[in-house]
Amino acid sequence: MRLAWAARAERTEVDTTTLLLFAGLLAASDPPQAASELRFGFAKREITPAIGAKPVYMAGFGHDRKATGVHDDLWARAVAVSDGRQKLAIVSVDLIGVFHEDVLKGRELLERKVPGAVLIVSSTHNHEGPDTMGLWGSGRFSSGVEPRYLESVRRAIAEVAAEALSRLQPARLVLAKTRTPELIEDGRLPRVIDHTLVAMQVIADDGTTLGTIVNWSSHPEALGGSNTVITSDFPHFLRTRIEERLGGTCVFVVGSIGGLMTPLGLKLAGPDGRELAQDSFELARAVGERAADAALEALRAGRPSVSTALEHRSALVFVPLENRLFRLATFLGVLDRDVYSKEKPATTLFGDDLRTEIGYLRLGDAEVLLVPAEIYPELVLGGIQDPQDPGADFPGAPGERALFTLLRSEYKLVFGLANDEIGYVIPRSQWDAKKPFAYGRSKDQYGEINSVGPSAATRLAEAFERLLGR
Repeated sequence: MRLAWAARAERTEVDTTTLLLFAGLLAASDPPQAASELRFGFAKREITPAIGAKPVYMAGFGHDRKATGVHDDLWARAVAVSDGRQKLAIVSVDLIGVFHEDVLKGRELLERKVPGAVLIVSSTHNHEGPDTMGLWGSGRFSSGVEPRYLESVRRAIAEVAAEALSRLQPARLVLAKTRTPELIEDGRLPRVIDHTLVAMQVIADDGTTLGTIVNWSSHPEALGGSNTVITSDFPHFLRTRIEERLGGTCVFVVGSIGGLMTPLGLKLAGPDGRELAQDSFELARAVGERAADAALEALRAGRPSVSTALEHRSALVFVPLENRLFRLATFLGVLDRDVYSKEKPATTLFGDDLRTEIGYLRLGDAEVLLVPAEIYPELVLGGIQDPQDPGADFPGAPGERALFTLLRSEYKLVFGLANDEIGYVIPRSQWDAKKPFAYGRSKDQYGEINSVGPSAATRLAEAFERLLGR
């Protein structure tokens, strides 16, 4: 596999793999440094679409679901960090997803404001906000994207990143992690759930909390597909609870949500012992506040980051576009993104690949993989079914390497939908779109229809190994 690297490497006669391995060992054993060497800043911008003359098509479930009102605002929330040599901003948006081309445009806007700053954009994959990808318009082949709104989102991303960078100040980073086994359902067999929640609290020199980052793997879709009011779903309640208790700005970032990690189907009891209604704000509130309480409890026993390392790497990757519906949608302009053949813009009606981006971030004692998709947790944690179900479509397909085996730190995170959204990334050996179906089922499971294709998992796993030199 060939990769187009985002940054040029200097020529050297020494074996590159050896150098990368040696550099990784050095990074994993950084000597303790003064916490003041890292500086942080937070900011947020409202990105709620206007409900008025034009319909706002809501994303994530069926077609022609139009917004009728607003329950709570949608946000672009940013955390900026600098070690004095480099500046970086992470922006989380309450949207179903933004494509790589939109991230690149946001970077161009930020470059005019803060030259040299790195921008990372992650979507929460909110199913109760506007269509920003094109898949949920009035019909299957009608885009629901409002171009002016999408342009306003790109501007807001650059503005909130620049504001967070302007607020940089010395602070220390406190890390914590916990598990939330009662708050996530798995919508697909085999049942593999990423229960881990990682929380990071940023505390200024005067003891006040500048902000928090919460990384958790669940679809923001507790309201279901019948809701018609704009909301950020459970992240609204999670962030509100944490900000009320700690102060500052809370930034929520989704993790490995493929599979399908979801609040749908959860059976949770309220304070009175009554089971909470499905597809309701009371369920969204319970999920968000209970996840927030888990984060707050973990942070009470959290530990300060010893290292003040800051590192970012990225690489462009070309992923085969094997989904026929996606290919047709790009041809019709429903999916507004470029397609490629042999790593160059396609000259025919249909391209062979999508160009996307992977990345790695080291933030103190934490390591983060930037994954441009909804990745299945077994591709991150391990646990791909072995032996393979006889009904799967690719007999004998080898399992991909678990991505967390590439990392060395105690605090391992995935930022999902980072810098792109290419759909579900499914282990090749678990791909199941043709009869006979796995697990003796009479019909296929949900997933493949919204995946770029069965080659994506292997392509991304190999790309991350190349990026990290491991």
